[in-house]
Parts: sequence; structure tokens; C-alpha cells
Amino acid sequence: GSVDGDAVTIQRQADYGYDGVQAGTPAGISVVGKINEPRNPSFKGIMAAKKKPVETWSLADLGVDAGSVGLAAAWTAVEDTTARPPRTAGEVVKDDAGSGATALVEFLAAKKFI
Repeated sequence: GSVDGDAVTIQRQADYGYDGVQAGTPAGISVVGKINEPRNPSFKGIMAAKKKPVETWSLADLGVDAGSVGLAAAWTAVEDTTARPPRTAGEVVKDDAGSGATALVEFLAAKKFI
């Protein structure tokens, strides 16, 4: 957006491009609470994006020395990693005559969640 003399010009992004709105000043401008949340693209937008070419640039194309990026220029190094243990099956509590709630409370208490 911009302010030029006695007018303010705002652009709103849409699937098809931008909507332009111009108003005289003084003007009140507001935004919705979801301004920082990305909008999901429409099906038409997804299909159009698949047809667009993807450009790939090398470090040379960008004028960047290979020694100034990546592992060669990293300030930190990963010394060791550990794989996450596989998930185990949960415990099924069958509710026989109302004992399910009691079993759940005992389980949570044993794990010190409550």
C-alpha cells in the first residue's frame, strides 16, 4: 500500500492476482485476525502451480563462494544423533461395570500426571 497526497492505495492478494482499492484520506484501514495465516490455495491455483517452471540456481549463479555456506561455514556441528525409539502400542482399558475410569485415574497417577 501507499499514501500519495490525499489518497491511500491498498492491494489485497487473491488467487487470481491482486485487488486494488483506493480511498481518500483520512481513511480507516483494518485487517482480520488471520492476517499472518497463509490461505489454502484453490484447486485451480494448485493445478496452475504444477505447470509453472521451477528455476534452479547454483552458488555460482548467485555469486556465492562455496566456502562461505553450508558445512564449511557452519558455526556448529552435529556430533551424534540417536534414532527415536519405535512407538509402542497403547494400553486398552475395557470398561467392565464402570472400572474404566478408575483404571484411567490409577494409570495417570502412576505416571505422575495427576
